[in-house]
Amino acid sequence: MKKYLLLFVFICLLGCSSTSKQSKEAEIIQCPRVFFSLENNVYSAGKNDDIDLEEVSYKASLNNHGFATNCFSSINYKNYNLDLLIVVEPISPKTSNIKLPIFVLLYDKSNKLIDKQFFKIVGNLIYSNETLDYETTDIIGNLNILLDLDKELDSITIGFVKIN
Repeated sequence: MKKYLLLFVFICLLGCSSTSKQSKEAEIIQCPRVFFSLENNVYSAGKNDDIDLEEVSYKASLNNHGFATNCFSSINYKNYNLDLLIVVEPISPKTSNIKLPIFVLLYDKSNKLIDKQFFKIVGNLIYSNETLDYETTDIIGNLNILLDLDKELDSITIGFVKIN
């Protein structure tokens, strides 16, 4: 019985020691500062660019952000997993579907643009059976921002893409 216990302990110690000698696959890095674009903080969806409220389906605005997980560097890239809170106000919606085009500008410490990425956040307006109308809806969108290992990220600017 003691032989089996000794064998079991030996296998556990051997297994743990080989794991600690492996190279690091991921390393936690500092998350960058995040800013919202002042000019592109509000998005309105509709048929035309005119200010005709009958043609505007909804108005969305960037409200808040938070990193969903730790920012980390892996063997191939740097990963910044960012959640966005977007408040969508229905104006004259024809459907509950929401598609929000987002841009992300990545800057280094000298405020030089090092990369730009584009995302689409999809969601649905909440419909109230009591009022028989659409309600203001909070949509949480996730942006998985990837960056080359050789680039140093200091800040991120986020905004809505204006589609003409």
